[in-house]
Amino acid sequence: MNQYQFQAPRLTPVNRVILIATGACFLLHSILKAVGYFNLVTLLGLSGADVMRGMIFQFVTYPVMETQLMSALFNSLLVWFIGSELETLWGQKVYIRFLLLNVIGVGIFYFLVSVIFFQGTHMYGSSLSGLTGVNFALLIAYAVLYPERQLSLMMIFPMKARTFCWILAGIEAYMALFSNVTTAWAHLLAMGLSWLIIHFQRTPMLHKVLNYTFQKAKPKKGHLYVVKDDDQKPPKYWQ
Repeated sequence: MNQYQFQAPRLTPVNRVILIATGACFLLHSILKAVGYFNLVTLLGLSGADVMRGMIFQFVTYPVMETQLMSALFNSLLVWFIGSELETLWGQKVYIRFLLLNVIGVGIFYFLVSVIFFQGTHMYGSSLSGLTGVNFALLIAYAVLYPERQLSLMMIFPMKARTFCWILAGIEAYMALFSNVTTAWAHLLAMGLSWLIIHFQRTPMLHKVLNYTFQKAKPKKGHLYVVKDDDQKPPKYWQ
């Protein structure tokens, strides 16, 4: 009788940092909320009102700000399983830049929509937070690269990766159109950005952004000369 043992992929360095940051923020938020002292989402989550007050760091901090236990656990597992494989495939440099393009791109879109269309409303001060958008971006990238691989919907129904992602996109589209879940639009944008990056990664500009290596400036050639002392031979020292 054959036995199959599930083995989790190795947790890669970038994703380890993401999970540690997410866990720390979730724990700190839970403690501060329990004592009624401070809501950490208002500091690290992304909102149009806060960015207009100069809190531009929220463009990169909002993904690690999880507020619900099950969401934090599920999203962290997806980052571990899907993200680690992509980081191993692409390397740390490309993987980090892929994430930043998605996170900052979605953040800018959310900010502009809040400022242009919802200023003065509840949406203007509503915070975008959590790893869900990042995970949707990772899943789209995974499905484009490995469309025939099998994933499980709700851990029960096995299906091809591309079918899995089409279902997720449909669910988010329904929530965006027929419910008051405003973050669904941001999640759809994350999926769209991920698809565009994967499909157009070889265009000169995008390829340069993803693969550019900063080169250290070459040291200037020094001029070696002898400082002579009139009363001493050979030379006293080199300069």
